[in-house]
Amino acid sequence: MGFHRSAPLSLALVSMLALTACTKQSMPNGYTYHDETPLSSPAPSKPWSKDAEIHDTDVMASNTAAWQGAVYELVDKLEPHLPKDGTPLNIIPEKGFLKGSSSNNALDHYLRQALIQRGYNLTTLPQAGLMLTHKVSKAKTPKTYDISASVLDAKGKAAVTETVAAVLPE
Repeated sequence: MGFHRSAPLSLALVSMLALTACTKQSMPNGYTYHDETPLSSPAPSKPWSKDAEIHDTDVMASNTAAWQGAVYELVDKLEPHLPKDGTPLNIIPEKGFLKGSSSNNALDHYLRQALIQRGYNLTTLPQAGLMLTHKVSKAKTPKTYDISASVLDAKGKAAVTETVAAVLPE
């Protein structure tokens, strides 16, 4: 069997047709998307975005420092009465004080922060661990508040209460 003279020519033509067909297909050209969904969340709508801006970070820093200083002093006074064995602390506002008030919310936040930094375990399970209540009340001196925390006994009565007078933001 021999090669036909037109065989190399046909082979060349078939190869060229095959290569031409490849260039007609679409080749990947990088990132594509299928819809107009943005890749990030849209900017908040007004007026929220303007209301949420903090314009005076110095005031915010001094408020934080005031709260932290007062709460750390309170925790220093409480520490001899707190468990050293890893028993969790259940922190709640004292009965009769609004959970939603900004002062009690701030005290709750900074008290939890200070206790966690000192290595105490916290829990939110009802009746679990040692109960610790807290409250903020206005003192007689202007801009001064009394912040206090109580360690409760098994019957829910205050076994130990510690109070610190603090100049706090209003």
